[in-house]
Amino acid sequence: MARHGATGCLVFLMAALPVQADTWIYEPSIALDQRFDDNYRLETGIEREVSATRLIGDLGISRESRTSSIKGGVRIDGLLTRGEYDGDELDSNRVLFVEGLYGNERTRWGVDASAKLDTPSRDISADLSSEGSEATDSGVVTQRSNVARQRLEIAPSIKHELTRRSSVQATFSVVSVSHELPDPQDAIYTRYLQRYNNPNRPDDFPTAADGSPLPIDQVTIAEAGGVFTPTGELDDYNEAKLNLTYRFKLSPISTFSAIAATSYYVADVEAADVDFPQLVREGQLDIYRRPRGRDAISTTSSFRLGYERNLSQTLKGGVQAGLYFNTTDETDTYRPSDRPDQDFDEERRAALESNSNGWLANITLSKDAGLTRYTARFGLDVQPSSIGTQVETQELIADVYRTITPLLDASFRFRAYEPDRLGANPDDLFARRFISFEPKLTWRFKRAWAASASYRYRRQKSRAEVDTGESNALLFSLKYTPPSAVRDAAREAGL
Repeated sequence: MARHGATGCLVFLMAALPVQADTWIYEPSIALDQRFDDNYRLETGIEREVSATRLIGDLGISRESRTSSIKGGVRIDGLLTRGEYDGDELDSNRVLFVEGLYGNERTRWGVDASAKLDTPSRDISADLSSEGSEATDSGVVTQRSNVARQRLEIAPSIKHELTRRSSVQATFSVVSVSHELPDPQDAIYTRYLQRYNNPNRPDDFPTAADGSPLPIDQVTIAEAGGVFTPTGELDDYNEAKLNLTYRFKLSPISTFSAIAATSYYVADVEAADVDFPQLVREGQLDIYRRPRGRDAISTTSSFRLGYERNLSQTLKGGVQAGLYFNTTDETDTYRPSDRPDQDFDEERRAALESNSNGWLANITLSKDAGLTRYTARFGLDVQPSSIGTQVETQELIADVYRTITPLLDASFRFRAYEPDRLGANPDDLFARRFISFEPKLTWRFKRAWAASASYRYRRQKSRAEVDTGESNALLFSLKYTPPSAVRDAAREAGL
C-alpha cells in the first residue's frame, strides 16, 4: 500500500507542475547486467558467492523552457538468474523520481520527489548500467540487512535573488523509510553461520561431511540452536529537515555562503529489557523478535560557512566548515511497566538521554582538462540511518573520467566511508570503515549500443569485530538506447 501511495503522490506532483516548453524529451533504455561476486554481503566468516543476471529498464523524461524545467525518470530491474541461493533477496528493485523548477529571474520554486524500493545490501543505483554519480556502493552492514526497503522523499524549495550578487534559498525535506522483516529461513541460516564461525562451537555441531556449512535448505531451527531473537534488524524512521542558505558573490570568481539547518528524526525501535516470554512469535518457524513501537528521537541543529572559488579556468574548489548540536532521547524504549518486578531505575533512564556536538566539513575540487575530468569530495556530516538514531559520517569520494577515443571511455572511482553512531560505545557493531574502488571501461560500439566492464573491490571492518570482510566482483553490462533525433538535437543545443 505504501508503495502505491508513493507512486501516486509522485505522479500527482508531475502533473501539477506548471511546465511550458515545446518538446518533451524521452530517453528509454534497456540493459542486461551480469555480476560475479566472491563475497557479495561482505561476510567475515563463511563467504557466500553470488552470480546474478539482471534485466534493467530505464525511462528518462525532461522538458525545458525559459521559465520552467522538469526532469523525471523510472528505473526497474528484475532478477533473471542467480548462481547460488542468497536468502531473502528482493527480486525486483524500483526507482521513481521527479525534479521540477518554475519561476522567473528573481524567484524560482521547485520540488524534488523520489520513491525507491530496493534492498540496503544492493542499492539499484549501484548497477553498472547507471551512469549517474549516484552509482556507489551503499556501504551498509550488508550481511544483516538483506530485506526489502521502501524510501519516500519529498523536498520543496524556493530561491530568491535579493540583488545581483546575493540570494537566499529555503529547502524543506521529508524522508520516510520502512523495512520488511527478514525472511525466517534466512534468519535461521544467518544464526547457523554465526554458530559455525564460533571457534568454541561444540564437537557435535552439524556440518556437511567435509566440515563445510550445511546448505541453507538443510538448516532448521534445531541446527540454529533453538528459538532465538534475530539480530541486526533495521529500524523504520522519518526525518524532517529545514535548510536555509544565504549566498553572496564576492567577485566574478568567488562566492561566500552561510547555511543553517535543523532536523527532527524519529525511529521506530525495539523496547529495552524485554523478558523472553514477552517476545512475539514470528511466522511458523518459532523465531522470536523483540516487539517494536517505541520512539527514539534525535534532533540536530547546524551552522556552516562556505567559500567557493574558480582557482583557474579549469579548476574549481570549495570549502565549508561548521558545527552541529545533537540531542538524542531514547527514554521511550525503557518504561518501568515493561519490568514490573524491578524498581524504576533513574540512572538507566538518564543514560538514554544524551547531548553531543561536533564539526561539519565539506571540501570539493573539480578539474576539467578536456579529455580528462577529475572530481574529489570530502564530507563530515550528520545523516539519518536505519539503526534507530542519526549518525556522524565521514566520506571521501574521488572520480577520474577519461575520453580515450570518441567511442571509448574509462573511469575510476574511489570511496572511503566511516559512519559512527552519535555517542557510540567501543562495542558498537554499526561503527565501521568501508572502502571501495572501481575501474570501468565503456565502449559505444554502435549509435544505440554500449558495453561496459568493471572490476569492483570492497572492504569493510567493523569496530566490534576482529576480521575484515572483503569482496572482489566483476561486472558487465550491455545497454541499448533507441535512437532519437529530438534527443540528439537537444543534446547538441546543450539541454
